[in-house]
Amino acid sequence: MCFSKMNDKIYENMLLRRRFCKRVIFMVAAFGLSFYASILLFGDLKTPRVMHLTDLNRCPACYGISVCPELYSNQIILESSSNWMGIFNAKNIYYGYTKSNRRVVLKKLAHDWELKEFDSKICKTWRLKRNCKPINLLNVSNMDDKIIDIVKYNLSFPDTEPRKGLVLCPYAYSIYDLAQPVLNSKRSNYKSDVINLWTMLSINPEPIILQVIPKSHGWPVPAYGGVCGRIEVVAFEGESLSSLLHVAWYRKLKYAKKILDAAMDFTFKHDRFRFYFMDWSLDNIVANERDEITFIDLEDVIVLDKHISPRNDLPDWYRRYSRENIGSGFTFSIENMCKHHLSDHNLWAACYLLVGDESPLLYPIPKEVNSSRPHFYRLLTECLNGDDRFRTVTRLQHVISDMLMDEKIVGFGVIR
Repeated sequence: MCFSKMNDKIYENMLLRRRFCKRVIFMVAAFGLSFYASILLFGDLKTPRVMHLTDLNRCPACYGISVCPELYSNQIILESSSNWMGIFNAKNIYYGYTKSNRRVVLKKLAHDWELKEFDSKICKTWRLKRNCKPINLLNVSNMDDKIIDIVKYNLSFPDTEPRKGLVLCPYAYSIYDLAQPVLNSKRSNYKSDVINLWTMLSINPEPIILQVIPKSHGWPVPAYGGVCGRIEVVAFEGESLSSLLHVAWYRKLKYAKKILDAAMDFTFKHDRFRFYFMDWSLDNIVANERDEITFIDLEDVIVLDKHISPRNDLPDWYRRYSRENIGSGFTFSIENMCKHHLSDHNLWAACYLLVGDESPLLYPIPKEVNSSRPHFYRLLTECLNGDDRFRTVTRLQHVISDMLMDEKIVGFGVIR
């Protein structure tokens, strides 16, 4: 009897072991299939290919086709590591090189789930048949209204879905003046261009911003290579400041000066618009070997048309708006910024990066600086909490320029 029970126990263990082995084999096989499927999609490991990233079949519900010839003639090659990244790349950011050996970044500008959600709503949004194709968008007749509608939605206080990217204020009609460089830079069908514009406004407006304030005109943004389908190509501009906090304090002071310069440029430099960025972060600013800085994430931005004729709904338009103490950390009021012709948002945000609560760039300030230039720290504090940031930042720019000429400060070593 005992012997029979022992045999049953052994047999049961053997069955469990076999089931376990079968599950392991199945999981390995499934992973292998998915791996090789990814290799087929993204090219073999020796010759990376980029064409399968573009989603060109989704055009004209895409960003455009300006850089497609370069991609499809292999003038831009993915790094071999990007093939592996393609399998588990949540951010949809890839790296590559041009034929001239310049490093570039290829960005889909959204997560896969965001793109799928966008695609699932296209037919309903444009009141087309349920199984419509993107090409059917060229037959719609209310494109201009849709552009205005999406700008108005981002300008409102949405309670069903969050804002997406660009907020253009105070009035939505300015969108066509803002997007003029985008629409005029192409030699294709106007309807297709407008659908591209609507897509970028719906998913990520970065390609629009990069063409309105191009690096070639001195703006601290990445050099824009173009778009193909749902891929944007920009130049690789350096390493994030959050990864450079170990460098010599003198170099961090150089970064600080250029961050303040950028804050003033975004606020004043453009003839028609002000650009208030909502996502100031050391992760979103990079520096190259020449210590030049570049803002690399331009998705969340408030664009203010400073040349509008204010209506009765803007009684305070000609007053300056200074950031209120509306909460700790990086907080701001979109509504108030959009109701005034000028805001100090960029200036406060820049100073917050330098000496705020979250991994400030300039801390710790060397003792030698605090003792020899006590006014420097006072100005930084005044920029965060004072009443006239425009005057304070102008003084800070002069003080830092003077400090960068001081051989004692230039000689400071690495501050950790």
